[in-house]
Amino acid sequence: MKAFLEKYSKSTKINGDAIALCDYKLQKSVSSKKKHSLTGFLAEINKDLKNLISESIDEENFDFSAGSTLLIKINSFIKLPAKYKSIKQIIIFGLGEKTEDNQDDLRKSIAAMIRKAKASKAEKLFVHYPAAAELVVETAILVSYEFNKYKTKKEDEKPSKKLSELRVLVDEMGVGDKKTFKNAQIIAESTCLARDLVWEPACVVTPSYLADEARKITNPGSSKSIKVTVKEAAECKRLGMGAFLAVARGSDQAPKFIEITYKPTGKIKKHIALVGKGVTFDSGGLSLKPAKAMEMMKEDMSGSAAILGIMSAIAKIQPSGLQITAVIAATENMPNGKAYKPGDVITAMNGKTIEVNNTDAEGRLTLADAVTYVSGKNPDEIIDFATLTGACMVALGNICAGLMGNDQELIERIKVSAAKQGELMWQLPLYDEYKKSLKSTIADMINAGSKGKAGAQNGGLFVGEFVGKQKGSDKAIPWAHIDIAGPCWYDQDMDWSPKGASGMPVRTILDYLFSL
Repeated sequence: MKAFLEKYSKSTKINGDAIALCDYKLQKSVSSKKKHSLTGFLAEINKDLKNLISESIDEENFDFSAGSTLLIKINSFIKLPAKYKSIKQIIIFGLGEKTEDNQDDLRKSIAAMIRKAKASKAEKLFVHYPAAAELVVETAILVSYEFNKYKTKKEDEKPSKKLSELRVLVDEMGVGDKKTFKNAQIIAESTCLARDLVWEPACVVTPSYLADEARKITNPGSSKSIKVTVKEAAECKRLGMGAFLAVARGSDQAPKFIEITYKPTGKIKKHIALVGKGVTFDSGGLSLKPAKAMEMMKEDMSGSAAILGIMSAIAKIQPSGLQITAVIAATENMPNGKAYKPGDVITAMNGKTIEVNNTDAEGRLTLADAVTYVSGKNPDEIIDFATLTGACMVALGNICAGLMGNDQELIERIKVSAAKQGELMWQLPLYDEYKKSLKSTIADMINAGSKGKAGAQNGGLFVGEFVGKQKGSDKAIPWAHIDIAGPCWYDQDMDWSPKGASGMPVRTILDYLFSL
């Protein structure tokens, strides 16, 4: 979708087929005719259309509440002023209560308006908007997203009309508004990149495919501050990544340990490490999943998709003062004669031994070596995100992620970014008492020990055992773990995402990084 930001004036050319107008919720004590302004549009149109809009609002009892929309089609009997002659329809939408903290209402409102525009087959949409224009373009791209790559078309089928151009009109434009608008567009498109990767079938998205996608970030024209390296199995073995390689053993697809680094010029204020789970298909290994549970296991690489989305945006926006190390331990988890077995004892990169009691608790094994690896880079913080446990879905459903970690300040800051972006997260406790379930009789720990109790925390605690120490200190590196097993894939439309792959938590993490 092409998107543009323009300052509105009486000379602004309106050459689209639809225009969207909005206002904040009306006070019940005041009639809508007197109260609503519709951003000055009514002052520029003829009496007939002005009356039609006002009557439509009254007839529908339209009070501009959040998410409310009204479609008005322009018939041949109504003549618009010359600048509006191409307009075929007007979308009125409400913004909800005018408060300082109504971000959710605004996003809900814009999403409803975009869906209405799509349903009405609008192709070029003008939106006159009084608030933050970047929210319009970001929500428009996120809500308009479709994945229909594998849909075949009939020979006589006409191309469907799609919303291809968006122009946001604002009354005032500051110095940095166009840059903010463009960055919002980049962030939304990067989220859609992550969605694409999750939607793709596992026969396409293999560890090698993820490695190739990572390399594209450094194509000519991309930031020279971005560097991508891919470690093959032999080098991973040399580094002692016994946990990661154990999971990879049963697959014909070669594992890839993908590292993407961003280092801008100038002084580095903070170094953040990001880890995304990259199991491109999870059969459960020898602890084989039932067929129904295996259906959607292409989504088990959603954490790695988020990494690629995030780093794609970082390469384009290039924030200053922030160093990022992002890694993906990419593999399949498959059963064959070489596959790791329940009862095996494996050694992770940090030297800890792990008794395998369930080969379907494989994600935490890949994360163990990945977290150990980035700990060796001495970051200030580590954030991992993974489709780690079905238990988290049982606890929070598939619209909310589980958030946990060893540093409350870090967790609180992530909460703020998640709330701002409308990505639901809920903190789960990591009590020391839960650690008892990780004890093994013959090794340092077992890989799955919750026995149906606190399974999400059990997985988080396991990963936390591989977080290293701060440089020159006995304290652990601040670390947060986000279990996205549920919200990586929505089974219903959300305010900012259609049903299906969500791209979570690309926007939350980018917002967090840019807030540092």
